[in-house]
Amino acid sequence: MFIGLKTWYLPFPVVIAIWLFLQANPARGDDDAQPTYRLGSGYALGDSGLRLGGYANAEVMAAGKKPWQFQVNDLSLFVSWDKNSWLRFFSELELADALTAGQNQDLSTRQTHFESERFYFDGLVNDKLTVRVGKFLTPIGQWNVLHAAPLVWTTYRPVATDNLFSTHVSGLMLHGVLPFADRQLEYAVYGDVTEPIDPHLSDNPFKDAFGAHLRYQWNDQLQFGISFTNFLLQQAQSDRYSLAGFDGLWQYRKYEIRSEIIYRSHGSHPNDKSLWQGYLQGVAPLSRHWFLVGRYEAFQQTFDNTGHAGVMGLAYRPSPPIVWKLEYRTGANNDKLAPDGLAASFAVLF
Repeated sequence: MFIGLKTWYLPFPVVIAIWLFLQANPARGDDDAQPTYRLGSGYALGDSGLRLGGYANAEVMAAGKKPWQFQVNDLSLFVSWDKNSWLRFFSELELADALTAGQNQDLSTRQTHFESERFYFDGLVNDKLTVRVGKFLTPIGQWNVLHAAPLVWTTYRPVATDNLFSTHVSGLMLHGVLPFADRQLEYAVYGDVTEPIDPHLSDNPFKDAFGAHLRYQWNDQLQFGISFTNFLLQQAQSDRYSLAGFDGLWQYRKYEIRSEIIYRSHGSHPNDKSLWQGYLQGVAPLSRHWFLVGRYEAFQQTFDNTGHAGVMGLAYRPSPPIVWKLEYRTGANNDKLAPDGLAASFAVLF
């Protein structure tokens, strides 16, 4: 399945999508029903099983001592295929840094590049087990699997959601939902083999990982999750690390409280130390479409003392797929990972 992936790395998801379309959508008469579209739900290509979607995100940031910068940094295309059979397909191809400008830079497309964010097949074994093969988001916490800018409340990403682990895994995952104590227990167990599946991945030090994530729906408003992973961190001196995480989410009407705490063990080298990072975020409605967002973050750092950061922001959602965000972040001992600054963004889910 992955033969020739290095050669076809950028267009490969599109090639698969075209193949699925041709297999599932032979020539049709003029009487076929036309596909419909609704913002945020994607575009179905007839009854082929193919659906196109995606999102766009544009942001302006002025953080720390860096000059202000404008970016159209996410133009993502979702291609999925589902014919209500045992096999499903999903891919996300992203045009990153499509348009940039700044205090010391004219409007430019020179940094534009493609990234294959996700690319996987799901095989449905039964109603409790699905086998996933390919590249997918690492199931640690909540923020990382939400992923898309229109689905999160702030432009600034919490430090704890990507600083101590890789945001992606390439390999095999078993996942599903089990009944537990009159509620549902979501589970995911995965193993990483990044190099043969994603040979162009050069900025990911996370290798040969295995891990699991559990999420329990306590009631209609409250859920908890726990994560574990063990991985090889390829630095100047490679070593294996273990990571454990806890996440919680409470939602009532339009109010929300969300938290994640991540702990990573130290390696075998004398200079290594165990690190923990976490955040607590609250959202409160001000009106039908306006929301107040506040977040506190604490993060241990390999090079300094514990940092702290607070984010206060406003979000405007005229409809669920569209969000405007404005926020200010400030803190102490936070210059490296979460510098003080102002950010504004616009995101839309197609």
